Amino acid sequence: MEPLPVLKVLKQGAYCALQDTGRFGLRHLGIPYSGAMDRHSYLYANLRLGNHVDAAELEICGQGSIFMILADCVLFISGAENEITLDGFQINTSEPISVFIGQTLKIEKIYSGARLYMSIKGGFYTKSVMNSISTLNGTHLVPMKKNDIIYKISGQIIDKQNLAGIRNIDIDKICKIPALPGPEYNWLSKVSMDMLESQHFTISHTSNRMGYRLFGAPLQKINHQEMLTSAVIPGTIQLTPDGQLIILMRDCQTTGGYPRILLVEEWGISQLAQRLPGEKVVFQTIV
Repeated sequence: MEPLPVLKVLKQGAYCALQDTGRFGLRHLGIPYSGAMDRHSYLYANLRLGNHVDAAELEICGQGSIFMILADCVLFISGAENEITLDGFQINTSEPISVFIGQTLKIEKIYSGARLYMSIKGGFYTKSVMNSISTLNGTHLVPMKKNDIIYKISGQIIDKQNLAGIRNIDIDKICKIPALPGPEYNWLSKVSMDMLESQHFTISHTSNRMGYRLFGAPLQKINHQEMLTSAVIPGTIQLTPDGQLIILMRDCQTTGGYPRILLVEEWGISQLAQRLPGEKVVFQTIV
């Protein structure tokens, strides 16, 4: 069955790329997980349309993206609070949207959050690399650009009872992000351990899908030994030599040489994915 052209990118906005749950089983080769930054919103969008949980979606960062509809289809959009128009008229994105050939869909505004997830009934399509269609540095799986054509296929349909307990993410910009102590947590001084839960760290403008750099009062170590390069995963929080923090995100490397002082779990990664540079992060250490 030939893939069907369904969308044309008229304007890509800040960032727009196809993502799935990620690329697994290849970390021993140095291949990162990648995949949707806000996995909660990604899963919700697929489930609302009865798609397979790993069906490809568009991850859209920021406002301004414009798409021409090339075939009649059904879409659903989750994630950041938004204003989206179809042929200039605002639409309700809390429910699936039927769109028709020739119409124009525009991401007008993002009110709260950073990323949207657009699913299509049946799932988007592109050729996979190493069992995933998620963006991967150094391959042809790159963010969308103007005039790119996006395709769909008939995807696996699942029982909608899987929606039980699943809902759109509640974006909370002031909640504390729960984190477990990392392997080198005890390298911190007691004062710095306390600072982790009281300080408001700021997300740097140099942050990206590999990691969020945080700035705040420098944290201090009591253990100054050199650390061997060790395994890291998305959610690992590293302490840099200048006392600042890096939260590793979906495209992070597989190993690192900085102390791993905290580990953020899935809910926290999804919340962080909806925060922008300049916004604050406060942690709650679970010991």
